[in-house]
Amino acid sequence: MLKFVAPDWKAQESVAIFTKPGCQFCAKVKQALQDKGLSYEEIVLGKDATVTSVRAITGKMTAPQVFIGGKYIGGSEDLEAYLAKTDSCLLKAVD
Repeated sequence: MLKFVAPDWKAQESVAIFTKPGCQFCAKVKQALQDKGLSYEEIVLGKDATVTSVRAITGKMTAPQVFIGGKYIGGSEDLEAYLAKTDSCLLKAVD
């Protein structure tokens, strides 16, 4: 129905970030996503998930860890590089 009513409308890709409380790199990632107008689901390590779970998924034990559209992006520097090379309108599109 939505495609009929608004054929050019695109939903935002889902964004999930694993964070730790008090982590400056996590704050940097959240700000970068907000600056691009992207909403995200925050999964707090030690509360919503364990470091062991993140390591099993990503191979990393550090935070933040970012996923966009189900694709593993990486940490804060990886997200910065990804956002720099990806047009923000593409980030908001879902097929």
